[in-house]
Amino acid sequence: MRLPKPWTKKRGGRLLGGANFSGAVGEAMLLFACSLAGVFTLALVSFRRFASASLRESTGLPEGFISEDAFSSDLGFWIVLVLGCALLVIGGGGLAYRLVRIGASDERRSVMATRATAIAPALPAEADWGPLPNVPPGRGLTDSPGMVESYRLASEGSPRARTVAASACLALLWNGTWFVLLAIVISGFVHQSPRWVLGFLLFPFAGIGWWAFRHFLDNLKRTAGLGATIVEISDHPLQPGSRYTLFVRQAGRLQLRRLRIELVCDEESSYLQGTDLRIDRHRAYDEILHTERDLAIDPDHPWERQLRVTLPADAMHSFRSPHNAVCWKITVSGEARPWPSFCQSFPVVVHPSTGPPIRHPR
Repeated sequence: MRLPKPWTKKRGGRLLGGANFSGAVGEAMLLFACSLAGVFTLALVSFRRFASASLRESTGLPEGFISEDAFSSDLGFWIVLVLGCALLVIGGGGLAYRLVRIGASDERRSVMATRATAIAPALPAEADWGPLPNVPPGRGLTDSPGMVESYRLASEGSPRARTVAASACLALLWNGTWFVLLAIVISGFVHQSPRWVLGFLLFPFAGIGWWAFRHFLDNLKRTAGLGATIVEISDHPLQPGSRYTLFVRQAGRLQLRRLRIELVCDEESSYLQGTDLRIDRHRAYDEILHTERDLAIDPDHPWERQLRVTLPADAMHSFRSPHNAVCWKITVSGEARPWPSFCQSFPVVVHPSTGPPIRHPR
């Protein structure tokens, strides 16, 4: 009987990204609103605190005309300031945390996968393999146990997360600036010094801010609706001519025209052309493991399939040098509606085939 270890990853049922679509979008909207409320509060209290004296001098208003009862004491000022900072930190930090986790499982390790594929050549820990120069060890790709098979492969990631992050930054910066200008306009009206030009400019700026917010929501819905793609394999690293079991799970709320799973091998070469770095890729091997059409995936019932994959006996092993590379990966691609098409890559490492020892004439 194996004792449970609380410091290791569990193999039980784990939360999948995209399973709670409405909750994820609603939480992101709430955190976005908290961020803007914090920006507006900080801008309003700062302007009332530091700009009222200069405004009184420029307008020639009497000393007691501008009421500063709410901000005259240090206690009231610091309470409102701390409240605004808390709203900004909770909203901004929570939104960033949510965007990192949206549309992916808890075990997604894109950074680790990138680091593993770009790792410098090193000797593997297994003594049976012997020295394998320029072969990536791929230890970072198999540090997560699977639910069905032995290992859960790490994904290379996709531009969806970067698109959502960029649209969120644009919406936050633009709308945050708009709320700062709104605080200035409101303070001007309170101090009997209205800024009409700035007030009229708020209307077109509000339209741009609404467009940026809608663009962020659309990208967020696409990412959350697509859900997580999970690939597990029975053994790793791979050997030419060997047979393996593959487990694929696709979560989300999707209507797929087509779903395809492939085993591919890409040859890459990088070179300098003037001051530009060029990377050429050539598809050396491509095998369709499974294809299916007209799928309906429900958040409560993800699509799952167990496949058999056999590596060709003459397959070239994984290779990486400063300017050339041979990369093996498993790709899961789909044509979805109403979401855009997606493609996730899961790199694997292929070691050279182990043949009989070479006998020298002596």
